[in-house]
Amino acid sequence: MARLAPEPAPASFKELARQIADMHLPAFGMTLQAVVQATESDALSGHQIAEVILHDPALTSHVLRAANAAYLGYGGHSKIVTVSRAVVVLGIQAIRTVCISALTIEAMGASGRFGPRVQDALGRALHAAVQARDMGLRRRLTKDAAERLFVEAVLGSVGEMAFWCFAGDYAQRLDMALQAGMPQAKAEQDTLGTTLRQFGRDLLQAWNLGAILQNSKEVELATALSLASQQGWDTVEVMRTTQAIGTLLKQSDDETLASLKRNADEAVSLAVALGAPKTLPYIASPSEPPPASAATTPDEASPDAVAARYPDPNLQLQLRTLAEMGKVAVTRKDLPMLLETCLEGMHRAVGLDRCVLCLLTPTRTQLVARMAMGHGAADLRQHFMWDCGAELDTLLKPQATHWFTEASAAPAFIRQASGTPHCFLAAFTVDLKVIGLFYADRKPSGRELDAEAFEGFRNFVAQAEMVVRALPR
Repeated sequence: MARLAPEPAPASFKELARQIADMHLPAFGMTLQAVVQATESDALSGHQIAEVILHDPALTSHVLRAANAAYLGYGGHSKIVTVSRAVVVLGIQAIRTVCISALTIEAMGASGRFGPRVQDALGRALHAAVQARDMGLRRRLTKDAAERLFVEAVLGSVGEMAFWCFAGDYAQRLDMALQAGMPQAKAEQDTLGTTLRQFGRDLLQAWNLGAILQNSKEVELATALSLASQQGWDTVEVMRTTQAIGTLLKQSDDETLASLKRNADEAVSLAVALGAPKTLPYIASPSEPPPASAATTPDEASPDAVAARYPDPNLQLQLRTLAEMGKVAVTRKDLPMLLETCLEGMHRAVGLDRCVLCLLTPTRTQLVARMAMGHGAADLRQHFMWDCGAELDTLLKPQATHWFTEASAAPAFIRQASGTPHCFLAAFTVDLKVIGLFYADRKPSGRELDAEAFEGFRNFVAQAEMVVRALPR
């Protein structure tokens, strides 16, 4: 058997950041770019931002966990169970905060040879991010500006995490220097010829995201506090940092210290919500941290199921998602968010592998896929485009629903595009006029379609039609 060629060693430490960006973290960098671009662009809608999140099942799970965490200030009595609703309730910048935190944990939260150092950096980053965000709010910055401080603090430590995950011999040499008792700054300079913070800048620059690091005073102080507090909240360094933060916020040392300790507790809650229990020992919380099991204890509507490739049917989640469909849209301009929630419910709550919404063109001469959800749905979307004709018109009768099987197979053009005779179809009817078609199947998993799934599918189509009818134009 031929042996795989080893990865090429970087010619210098300076080039290591580019190698890590290109070879070890390409998916992380691409998704990070997509999230930043989606949340920075005034032209993009909440639906498009939700679509970026929903392309990554693990990210979807993390976002829903954090959306329901006390840290984000959601005061509703019912849980947020869909990404579209999370975008509406929390706002775009808060969603960006959650996404970037979750992506970082997903990409670099796994244990390895230097796992404790990775978790240390991640814990300090989350702690600093919560502290920096609170400083921004106390300085009466806008909520968006405060969330940007959070993102700057998290991504400011990405280089350190990536280094301990992927730097190989460089990481081993630095680890030996630190274990020998050499101060951090001197060890970095002597071993690497630069600092891990600069390495992080190089890494973000490789993803064209260097502008996120603004050298904000809030982030500088929050980062210093997250490190100093690991030695205890009554140390000289913590008191010195507290005084500097109090001066910045124009408040007393006692008031400042009390708020900083509350923020540390919130950082612990956020780490638990994001599914990063291994970071808890490195977040200097004045209170007793919650047990690590709290991060993985599911409830009846736990978004953990989202991380599974093929979600199982969940009746309670169906009911909650159907109810949320009435909350994500205020006017018909919000239809994309409503329809995204409908597809998300079919996939996550009904347990359908692939769901597609096709809409008639304005001239009503073609039926074209506009949205897709689930495993392989994006590829399926590329094949769903047909010219209107007698066979298609037969399917698109108002309120028509179809359950196609081997004995009663879907029309040939549907089978050819989807690759299966087993599927659900329903005309999408608004104001007694058919405007499109919903499609769903379980082909990727090979699970059988059943009466329970068909009933759930029909319920989501009917709810979408009812909500649209009630919306003002």
